Amino acid sequence: MKFIVARDGSDRSSAKAVTRILKMIKNSGNKARPSTNLHGVQKGDADMVISVGSSSNILKTFRELDGISVPVLGVSAYMNEFLPELTVEQFETMLPKILKLEYEVEERSRIEIIVDEKPTPPVLNDLVIAAKRSASILSYSIVVDGIKIINDTGDGIIISTPNGSTGYSASAGGPIISSDSKVIALTPISSMTQARPMVFSENSVIKIKDINSGFGVELISDGRFRSRLRGNEILIRKYEEPARFVVFKEFSRSSVEKLKKRQDIRIDDVDKAPPSAKFIIKLLEYEGPLTQKDIVRLSSLQARTVRHGLSYLKKKDIIEERRSLQDARYSIYHLK
Repeated sequence: MKFIVARDGSDRSSAKAVTRILKMIKNSGNKARPSTNLHGVQKGDADMVISVGSSSNILKTFRELDGISVPVLGVSAYMNEFLPELTVEQFETMLPKILKLEYEVEERSRIEIIVDEKPTPPVLNDLVIAAKRSASILSYSIVVDGIKIINDTGDGIIISTPNGSTGYSASAGGPIISSDSKVIALTPISSMTQARPMVFSENSVIKIKDINSGFGVELISDGRFRSRLRGNEILIRKYEEPARFVVFKEFSRSSVEKLKKRQDIRIDDVDKAPPSAKFIIKLLEYEGPLTQKDIVRLSSLQARTVRHGLSYLKKKDIIEERRSLQDARYSIYHLK
């Protein structure tokens, strides 16, 4: 078999895991090559892509593969990651089965965003439409299959796939959706009209129109890919090529089971935590390991507020801190 091992270059533990995985594959008599950028990969270049790192790296892997229908196996250097199927130790155990093709490929829906008549890379988890400046108001309307549903004003709106329903959408009050469901969820953020979350068929054509904010509008795909909206309308529809995940019966759990496991982490300490700490937990669950600078950028919280939240979480032994591989001046934080 031919493998491409996609790595997260910013994470020391993941970099070490890549070295171990490449050695395992080489010792098995098969071919593997490391990569930090999958743009340009063609069908036939690999039988499987192994995405090593956090959930965030898996999102990056699928984005770079675009429409190439190669199955992806997520391998994490940590426990309790949401998207990775295996840890490095489990990968070593399952490699003989992989080589015998004794695994399943699970297809998960993605969405396509059309901005100014141009499609963006497919979205696996969610798209957030928000004002570019924090704490600013956004107005918009929703049209589904040509029928206007609502006008709304608030902090923004989240358009989520079933795979992404346990992330930011759930934090904003959206529904938890089984990953095999064929739907798209729309979750208003702090709606001033008290608009409720909505769920539509994945075959629906959804338009978010009349988008307006006094300070500009930002589109955030899969939690980290940001772009500024120049017009005032976008179109959302099902992306034809699903994301293909390699899964094993021995380890696979439903999205509901995974969510339950995440919520079992230090429940008492989390319940008593300040709001900033709870928000940071959600970010780390959804994004994987982050620097303090990343947390400030993604959360729009003040730096001192983030420092206070991180201090609480370290004191309660909920997160771990380690030095960045790329820049030793920075620390990376992840859930224990």
